[in-house]
Amino acid sequence: MRKNKGLILALSLFLTACATAEIDARNRDIIADERDLLRESVDYLTYLKLQKGAGPLDQDYILLAYRLIGDMVRDDFFKTGEKKGERPKIALRDVLNYHPTAEVRPAIIHEAVEHGLMNTREVWAVDDPAVCDYVMDVELSEVDVNSHFDDRAEKKALGEMIVLFDRYGREVKSWFGVLKKAKGEKSWY
Repeated sequence: MRKNKGLILALSLFLTACATAEIDARNRDIIADERDLLRESVDYLTYLKLQKGAGPLDQDYILLAYRLIGDMVRDDFFKTGEKKGERPKIALRDVLNYHPTAEVRPAIIHEAVEHGLMNTREVWAVDDPAVCDYVMDVELSEVDVNSHFDDRAEKKALGEMIVLFDRYGREVKSWFGVLKKAKGEKSWY
């Protein structure tokens, strides 16, 4: 009788422990904890928000935009293109947020990118697309980071792309940059 009570107690403890754990259906041998399940079920920026971590802010995308503007104006495209020797006129059309859960304000990023263009000596920033040589879009996104190249970084990073179009709407050139976040840290690099 005592053996049966002990067996029943052990079995009830085992079933109680199993009821509180969730099993990942893709690999039935692994019991996934709640944090892992949350990370897999939502996108990375929503996960940061839910964990009350430092998610991306306007200034993170602005910092990345300034890096990309620096890459853009140093590119040989402006030195060897059809306008070589002249400062081409660029109008910023849109800042497009392809990651709708990010709490960023595209209007603030738009103004910062315009100021970044104005502070260069290689291009003119103009407001009127009718008098410009190129039209520029800035696309904000989230990208996957390959852990083989950087094992210190989170799996997701901020991505930003500057796309340059000619007057006729044809894409001429683009520049892409990534801002990563270190695992367990609040800062982006």
